[in-house]
Amino acid sequence: MTVAEKSLVDHLIMELERDNKPFQYHLKKSYPQLTAHDLRLCTYIKANLSTKEIACILNITPDSVKKAKHRLRRKLKLRPSECFTDAMIRF
Repeated sequence: MTVAEKSLVDHLIMELERDNKPFQYHLKKSYPQLTAHDLRLCTYIKANLSTKEIACILNITPDSVKKAKHRLRRKLKLRPSECFTDAMIRF
């Protein structure tokens, strides 16, 4: 990734997280056990980013993102049939 691309991605991430502060607030209020990393992951999921895109942003492997999503699913008490986007719409 070039310096210009990295700068653009950083700017987009900052805007995405800033625009979703109310979403994160309500999510944290409903699930106080969520960490800052969990909230960030929820924001990326809500933005409909793929596992590979999230992995690139967080500079981790796609397998690590899958594990984080699994842990998040447990924290949010989602049934296996429920998808994240349906859960995120509630907030």
